[in-house]
This record gives sequence, structure tokens and C-alpha cells, in this order.
Amino acid sequence: MLETVKNFILRILGSLDGFIGGIFKIDQNFFDLYTKYVVPLPEVVKVLGVVFLAIVIVLGVISFVKKLFKLFLVLAIILVIVFVLTRL
Repeated sequence: MLETVKNFILRILGSLDGFIGGIFKIDQNFFDLYTKYVVPLPEVVKVLGVVFLAIVIVLGVISFVKKLFKLFLVLAIILVIVFVLTRL
């Protein structure tokens, strides 16, 4: 029974994937943009673009980790307050 449900869900997801892939053609659009805008650029501009993109990604990850740490601290403080109040 479980195998039947699994096959049914996988078949639906497979047909949905094919349907969406046929409509949006994300891979083809991405490669078209790459060949149209990135390939004609000089190599120096490509290297500078990669360096800039790497800096943006690293700073974004650092910012995300800082915010996640703050969220963890707030949740930990709330958990401690709830724990202390339920012990009284």
C-alpha cells in the first residue's frame, strides 16, 4: 500500500516537473542569457565580476549568520524565562 502511494506521488511530481519545465524553460533561458551577455565580455571584466560576486556572497553569508545568532539568543532567552517561570 505504501509503495503504491509513493509511486503515485512520484508519478504526479514527475509529470508536474515536465509540465513546468516545458513552460518556463529555465535552463534554456539561463544559457541564452549567459551566451548573450557574459560570453562577449572581456576576461578582465569576468574576473572582476566573479570577485565582486564572491565578496557579495561572503558578506551575505556573514550577515545571515549574525542574524541567525541573534535569533538563537532571543529564543534561548525566551526559553530560559519560560523554564524559570514554570519552575516557580
